[in-house]
Amino acid sequence: MKHSIDELLKALTKEISEASQTIGKSFNLNSGVKRLVSQIQSAISDLKAVNSMLTEIRVENDRLSKKVLAQLGKESFDIAGKYGKAATDYLAGVQKMVRAGHQNVSELAELSLAAQNAGNMTADLTERMILTTDKAYKMNGSVANLTKVLDGMNQISNKNNVGLADLSEGLSSISQTAATLGVDAGEATAALGTMMETTQAGSAQAANALETILLYTRQVSDAGKGVSAEGLSAYERACSALNVRLRETRDGVVGLRDPMEVLGELSSAYNKLGDSSTRKTNLLDSLGGGQTAAQMDALLSQWSTYESMLGQYKSGAGSMARDAEKLADSWEGASNRLYNTLTSTVSNVVNSDAVIAVTNGLNGILSVVNKITESLGSLGTIGVGAGLFAGLKNVGRVKRNPS
Repeated sequence: MKHSIDELLKALTKEISEASQTIGKSFNLNSGVKRLVSQIQSAISDLKAVNSMLTEIRVENDRLSKKVLAQLGKESFDIAGKYGKAATDYLAGVQKMVRAGHQNVSELAELSLAAQNAGNMTADLTERMILTTDKAYKMNGSVANLTKVLDGMNQISNKNNVGLADLSEGLSSISQTAATLGVDAGEATAALGTMMETTQAGSAQAANALETILLYTRQVSDAGKGVSAEGLSAYERACSALNVRLRETRDGVVGLRDPMEVLGELSSAYNKLGDSSTRKTNLLDSLGGGQTAAQMDALLSQWSTYESMLGQYKSGAGSMARDAEKLADSWEGASNRLYNTLTSTVSNVVNSDAVIAVTNGLNGILSVVNKITESLGSLGTIGVGAGLFAGLKNVGRVKRNPS
């Protein structure tokens, strides 16, 4: 280690002295200094956690050099602090993206932090939504494309009575089916949002219903979803009775139409009918009734809401970043940033070369901090200047760990 234990003592004394200037020439060491020492102890513990996570990341991706990992560790404090999060929160996201096989892990992990802030979502949900959407729509880890999705979802959440977490749960459940059947992320999100807001159903119910509706509309049987060949035929007949065709001829080849175009036409015909219309009833019954029928009714009846949400989705650029800043500027976010700064400072004091090597000397440093803490009980309230130095002398010289 380049910095000696004596230098750390001087650094800690300086930090304590400067901090005390805001509250006067003297202060109670048992409260002020002890709090700072406790934070330094926590910072050292967090540095160990950072080191462990970096080691795990390197094991999972041996192409990352020690130099790259060290830089990643150092940057983690600033990036996490930008969103009012802990460095370990950011590195956990990096680790998840490494495991998913991505290369731009830093950018994806930062995107996850922004989404967590904007929608008050858990890391697990946010990362699952990002990874499933990325895979389903073959975005190849494009932060720009994923940001567009999250911006759109966040804008819908801001403008309607539906949460970003619920939309994320729904999209992560249905994205693979939606993408396969020709429905883009914006269309799927707007449909889910319409169903959830209209029926007050949960994300799981809305996602299951939308998936089933898309399977019927694209004429795909699925035993697991209860979609049989007979059911598909009944649905097609019910649509035909409303003068809506599921198929079209292009260049002499008959193929299935875009599902959201079909649903848009169905809504127009559906809303012209009375509640007692058999054609309306037959359409809903062809879906098997239950929640799927209820969600279909909500989607078709409130198609204008769907179109409004789709417009909001398309105009959502920048909304997530703006909302993420609000939480980052909260008291909790500011506290986390301050703590990150302290942890980073301790890291720089104990090692100026690489964060990944910090723990080699942490045990010795922690013993110094503990000695300072033990000495505080007998010091009481004293002047910061000479009195504090005198107190530190009472700690005695601490034997250094080999380095």
